[in-house]
Parts: sequence; structure tokens; C-alpha cells
Amino acid sequence: MLSNFMRKELVLLDLSSDKKEDAVKELISPIIKFFFTSSEKTLNKAILDREARGSTAIGSGVAIPHAETPSIKEKIIIFGRSKKGVSFDAIDNKPVNLFFMVISPNREVCPHLKTLATISRLLRNKAFRDDLMNARSAEDIIKLIAMEEKPPAEESNMNEQIKQERRKYSRYAIDEAVELRLQKDSEKHLIGYSGSTKDISLGGICIKLSSHKDTKDSEIKEDIKLHVRIPVLDVKKYLEVNGQVVWRLQEKEDSSIGIQFTANDKGTKTALSRFIDEIKISSQISS
Repeated sequence: MLSNFMRKELVLLDLSSDKKEDAVKELISPIIKFFFTSSEKTLNKAILDREARGSTAIGSGVAIPHAETPSIKEKIIIFGRSKKGVSFDAIDNKPVNLFFMVISPNREVCPHLKTLATISRLLRNKAFRDDLMNARSAEDIIKLIAMEEKPPAEESNMNEQIKQERRKYSRYAIDEAVELRLQKDSEKHLIGYSGSTKDISLGGICIKLSSHKDTKDSEIKEDIKLHVRIPVLDVKKYLEVNGQVVWRLQEKEDSSIGIQFTANDKGTKTALSRFIDEIKISSQISS
């Protein structure tokens, strides 16, 4: 798994470079600083030689510079983030904001290629890219990667139906304020839980959770069943969906939760499907 090769010392959250050659040097610098190798020139040449054969910037603000070299003994993955973007000869001619630099020993050609394919697959998800751009610490970056790459069979407290649904449905980025209440509450009024959405699919929704000043969000943990109230089209119309919390990522000031939609009637499922179709069409138009 990628997260097994990542160290917080090799996570750079604010790259200052705006050109390819300078960005490569900046990404390599912590490898030298923390004594993974002393061959700075060798690493720099290996990366730039690979770039000369074709840019590793794959579009959508992502680049995966990489090389194999005998100057290291084990695989190293460096994460870099640039808020302003780096000119990196991307295939879509757009600046790069997210870097995963992979440096492997010469003997690891096949595992090296597998690592590159895994990174490329994970970064196709716009919501995941957005999470990486918004993460506040190196620890959060590594947690997000570990969660995104975790195989369904290893996900905690998830039954087989949930695993199948996560594999089945495509996720779409969405930013809407939502309200939550516990399903065990019989009253129709909400109890002060709120959050903003990150992404949604027919199978579930990811929400950045915030709590009302008079309520504690400690009740919202894995396995808790919730009603999710999502605004649709305008503030006078809402879609209320039943769901179950299947994961929670604690952050410094707030937390994110993953909710699996469960036990919804046919009418709710139809409305949800129509809502997601609108999001899908809107994302295609904007892209």
C-alpha cells in the first residue's frame, strides 16, 4: 500500500517553486535532508532524464515524476502540494498542484510500475484530489491516502452489501450544506448536527461534519444510523435520505464521515438518482 511507504517528513504541503526543474529539486530536498541518500545530483538527473522522455504530468493538476536508481535501498514516495501550481508540461497544459514522486531501486521494476498505476488510479477521483488540496497536515495526507486505497475487504464495520455498493457507484464532487439527525430520534426536528458535502454517489455521501455549539458530535461514529437532509434545487426543497456511518476521519477542528445510504424507499431512491444525474451533467458541462 502507498501509505506504507509514506513518511510525514516526505510530505511537502506548500511548494514554492513554479517551474519544473525547481520543483524537482524541492521535492528531492527532504530525501537528502533526512539521509535517505546523499546522491542529490544522481536523483535529480534520474528524474529529469525521465521527464525528457515525456512529461509525467497526467492532467487534472497531477504529476507523478519517477525514476529507478541504485542510489537508494528501498522505495521512497514524496508528496508535494502547490497551491499556486507548477508549470510541468502537463498533457492538458494546466499547472500541477499535486505531486507524487516515486523513487525505486533498480531491482524493483515491476513493483515500481504497480505503484505508479495505483497512484494514477486513486487520483482520478476529483473528490480525493480536493481532499488532498484541503488537508491541513502531513498526518492528514497520509490518513487520506490510506483510507482511499484501503481494499473493500479490509474496511471496518462494513457488510458485504456496502462493499459491493462502494465498488459499483461513481462518486461526484458536491458542495452543499446538509443537516443530520439520528434515526433513533422520533421527532421530526433536527438536533443541531450539520456539515458540508464533499462527494456523493447512489451508494453514499461524504460529509465534512460540524456540530452546533450546544451539541456534541461524539454520537456520530461508525455504525450510527442517520437521516441526511440535502437541499435540492432551492432552499424550499429537500431530499431526506437514510444512511449509516461507515467511517470517520478525525481532523484538528472538525471531522469527515462516510455515510452509506440504507433502507430507503423507492421514491427516495428515484429522487436521489435524479439529483445525482443533475450533478453528473453539471460536472460534465463545467469540465
